Amino acid sequence: MENLLKNKNMKLVLTGIAIVLVTLGATYAWWTARIEMKQDVTMGKLKIAASFEELSDPKVFEPGTYSEIKGTIRNEGDIPAMVKIDNSSQIKFVYADDQLTVIPVEERQFTSDTSNAIKLSLAPTSGDYTDNEDVYWFKDTAGQLYVLIEAGASLAVNTDVDYNGETMGNKYQEAEIKIGALLRATQVIDGALRDEFGLSFEELTDVQASKRTISNGQARLQELLARGREK
Repeated sequence: MENLLKNKNMKLVLTGIAIVLVTLGATYAWWTARIEMKQDVTMGKLKIAASFEELSDPKVFEPGTYSEIKGTIRNEGDIPAMVKIDNSSQIKFVYADDQLTVIPVEERQFTSDTSNAIKLSLAPTSGDYTDNEDVYWFKDTAGQLYVLIEAGASLAVNTDVDYNGETMGNKYQEAEIKIGALLRATQVIDGALRDEFGLSFEELTDVQASKRTISNGQARLQELLARGREK
């Protein structure tokens, strides 16, 4: 009888311990709901291309003359692009100075045209900066040209190359020149223009803009820049 009571007491104690453990280890069951939203997006592509005709007679030019090169610039991406056109011409001299000191052949090499002896100027082949509704021409406060080209659009351009007589002294005789135009493109977003070209909307004006009205180009530029998040 005594053993039976001991066993019952033990069972009661164990049961009590179990109840305490369950109580201590339990958590409240709150109502919850969860939903995850996913949306697939495809990033755009920024790509430009250019092709220019070869000069029919690229020899025996002299200071004060000029060349005209026809070409095409294309936006082969699927987003609008702002294109900056820089002069990247290079010169390989035969003479070191205007006294015609000869440079040894093995030391002759192409160098950048830092003296601005080769002047480039681009313009639409038609002469009309507004005849292509997918292309907008701008200039900054220093007169540097920029072209906003819509996705898939192209433009025909004339490149005038002036051989600057005020700069080209005797040392330019027999020099070999590589005429070059460097085309750099970036997104038409405020942050991209600022970081890549050091530009803001206020610094760009339409090449043929009237001070009294906002041109189509300026309106389109403002519309595209507004897509970006301000910092």
